[in-house]
Amino acid sequence: MQKPPTQSSPLRISVVAMEIPFPPVHGGRVDIWRRLKALKRVGVEVQLICWSPTVPDAATMATLREQVSDLYLLSYPRGWWGNLRRLIDLLHYPLEITSRLVRGKDLQRLQRVVEAFRPDVMMADHVHCGVVASPIGQALQVPMIVRSHDIEHLHYRELMRTAPDLKSKVMRFFSQNHLEAYEKGMFRRCLAFYDISTADLEFWQQQGYKNGHFLPPLIDLADLETTARLKATAPPKFEYDAVFLGNLRTDNNVAGVLWFLEQVMPLLRSQRPDLRVAIAGSNPVERIVQACDRTPNVVLLPNPPDAAAVYRSGRACIDPVAVGRGVSLKSLDMLAAGRPIVSFAKGTSGLPESVKVYFHVADDAPSFAQAILDCLQDQVVASPDPELLAAELGDVAIERFVHQLSALLFPDHQKKRV
Repeated sequence: MQKPPTQSSPLRISVVAMEIPFPPVHGGRVDIWRRLKALKRVGVEVQLICWSPTVPDAATMATLREQVSDLYLLSYPRGWWGNLRRLIDLLHYPLEITSRLVRGKDLQRLQRVVEAFRPDVMMADHVHCGVVASPIGQALQVPMIVRSHDIEHLHYRELMRTAPDLKSKVMRFFSQNHLEAYEKGMFRRCLAFYDISTADLEFWQQQGYKNGHFLPPLIDLADLETTARLKATAPPKFEYDAVFLGNLRTDNNVAGVLWFLEQVMPLLRSQRPDLRVAIAGSNPVERIVQACDRTPNVVLLPNPPDAAAVYRSGRACIDPVAVGRGVSLKSLDMLAAGRPIVSFAKGTSGLPESVKVYFHVADDAPSFAQAILDCLQDQVVASPDPELLAAELGDVAIERFVHQLSALLFPDHQKKRV
């Protein structure tokens, strides 16, 4: 099926994503959404195939269609037969894949849609999506690439180990069951995989996988431009001395925020009794609500509509989350805000070395508190260089990806990208 390249034809990618990426309300969606927009800016034609639990409203559909050339929504299994089918599929697949298997007439219909788009390559924008991208690619003789967001089998194994109760442990057991063999099989079969993290890519290379490449998550260039414009036009106005923004329901984020409130805030208030902190994020659990209520000078901002505005409202940005894998999208957004950043080492994991210098890394409560105090006294490294961030984490990174992918797909030709 694959057509020969021409000088005038743009690269065409059929992207299979785990979920509908708009609105980009969490890190996984953010990574996909920013990349879709960047691919359009550099001239790539994208077909987006993704799962959606409901039919999106007209405004959401219009926004999606602005960024992609073709859109096809898949539904999750429903009813007693769908649930029974998923139970049977657990014998062979991890839990998250059982809700994304496409079979029979549904698979044939999807295959016809992809064939009509005539992609140069299938992109599983998460290793789990290979369960759809791989068979379609094989049937249409179109190569597949994989976007790796994490070392998934280690990620889910860690979630199972740290699950807070029996029900959670059982769910995470089924999430990681069969996952290692599946993940490694996808990487062996694909033309190439593109890792979100330099550290994770090194892990796979040490395992003997030679077809991996680094594709960083992207920074929001609009936020970067807004920060630069505000800095040039007027002195910043700060509502808070330090701000945290992230989802307030997952175990690792909840543990990090509670640790900060219980261990770091007393140290800060002993030095700066008037210091004000904002804890912002989506769907805060009751433990977070109660901890913020009982901690002096802490304001809880649930479900803020503008993340960039939250980051810019603080003199310093903080990330007290110590546990997790992959790349923290919070880190990129904090960089875009142009504020000094205090974080555990986990917050810089997988990022290009050139941007790690903008993080003040702490390893315990006293050093975390002192780092924040130093930030407030301007005793830390300078604000991030916007040109460096744009080069490392902006459209330049996508252009490198497109040219490198084109060389893999068409080693004897060069396709014009813009």
